[in-house]
Amino acid sequence: MQNVIKPLKPIFVPYKGRKLCSLTIPENKAGELQINVKEPDDKYGNGFITELKNKYNKLLGFEHYSHEFSSDKITGLYIDVEPEYRRKNYRFGEILRLVSIMEMLENKINKFVICAKDNAIYFHAKYKFEPAVTSFSTRDKLLETVINDNSKKFSDLSGEAAQLKEKISSALSAEEQRNLCSETNLLLSRYIRRAELENNINKHQFNWPMDMVLTSEQIYKNKNYFNRLFKKHGIDYSI
Repeated sequence: MQNVIKPLKPIFVPYKGRKLCSLTIPENKAGELQINVKEPDDKYGNGFITELKNKYNKLLGFEHYSHEFSSDKITGLYIDVEPEYRRKNYRFGEILRLVSIMEMLENKINKFVICAKDNAIYFHAKYKFEPAVTSFSTRDKLLETVINDNSKKFSDLSGEAAQLKEKISSALSAEEQRNLCSETNLLLSRYIRRAELENNINKHQFNWPMDMVLTSEQIYKNKNYFNRLFKKHGIDYSI
């Protein structure tokens, strides 16, 4: 008879007006895992760090973020998994993201903002981060990715991106340029969601980092998706 792994509840420890998560993952490809959110040592600087370790206290992955007291925003600074565990179905990055979602909800945070590396944009999009580009130069570089996508299934989006580029070149006021950032974010979101349906997402890789945001609204909108992930990892938590 197969043993049934009982999901474990996360613990939220009060600390300086916040709640910091402590969690055990009962079963993973790497064995039992321990996750703790704490203030980092001098190596990482200010803010908070989520550490993911195995039962031998080996650090397997971490996420460093900033959260000003009483702010409704978390700023992600860096997320990393040890190279030997990447792309091998350990899902450490996914677990770290689930912890950040619990931190958001338990501390009543409205948004988590990041600057995603070009090769990590689809990782963050998988967990419902959306484009939130405000820099004009970044906007223009990201549009080039869409414009240069020669896939037939993306020809409409490529055409829209080219039209946006023309509008940008003729926009005179800062307000117009900001509005075109908003239009670009909507287009980038559509491009990402369509690319996620492709068998080979590598054909649609971006060539520039992207500012992205995860809102509490998006979390609640996709609560069934996240609840399935909590259950998959043996985390007794639901949205």
